[in-house]
Amino acid sequence: MGAFLRNQFSLLFPLLIAGATGFFQPTLLQGQESEVWRWKPKREFLLLGVGTLGTGTGLWMEARTPGLTLNDLASLQPTKVPAWDRWSLDQYSLPAKERSDWLLYSGAILPGALLLLDPAIRKAPQKPVLIMAQALSLNTSLVLLTKHLTLRNRPFTYNPAVPLADKLEKDARVSFFSGHSSTMAALSFGYAGIWSSYHPDSRWKPVVWAGAAVLPAAMGLLRMQAGKHFLSDVLVGYVVGASCGYLLPKWHRIKRN
Repeated sequence: MGAFLRNQFSLLFPLLIAGATGFFQPTLLQGQESEVWRWKPKREFLLLGVGTLGTGTGLWMEARTPGLTLNDLASLQPTKVPAWDRWSLDQYSLPAKERSDWLLYSGAILPGALLLLDPAIRKAPQKPVLIMAQALSLNTSLVLLTKHLTLRNRPFTYNPAVPLADKLEKDARVSFFSGHSSTMAALSFGYAGIWSSYHPDSRWKPVVWAGAAVLPAAMGLLRMQAGKHFLSDVLVGYVVGASCGYLLPKWHRIKRN
């Protein structure tokens, strides 16, 4: 299992466990929280099921994906990379890679902890937590399926300064699209959407949404500096993750006049 999958499961598993308790503790889902979310158990399990099935299929595809060969590397031609993506070809910063991993974990933990400090959310957190689990599972399935259907070589495979062993790993073939960027976008937009649902008239909403927009952009820059992704990878990842994070809370939220 690659680093991306380890990151996803470390983020998703606690959410699944915490969110699943909402179905078995109905007394905790009443009151103010029930006035925010429209809940349909069959739909909720279906969403998680689709995400789980997609992720499982992606894992199956990953296990059958071979690494690059020396002939594959020799045939790579930087001139065939679109001009807007070529900046990443000379990038390979290990500190940037490490910072992107830390940003991913802190982006999951810190906003989530702040949400749980909110009295309205802390009173019955199961539904918001499960909505985030749905967003992450759907995002993860889209990332894995797309990566192993497209098999785009990462930018560092074109870089002669990168160790050969790194280029021969199967992870070198899954550049499109950026899982870190999409996951960061799903987390930040999901948290912002959930918080805004409880505080629709707050003066802090512009700040919250601005933070949600900036964090995945910073993640995308770090992933390009690390030589892991092209500009097009991180842009698509941003859009996919932001869509999952924004639409899931919006879909569940009760509309008010």
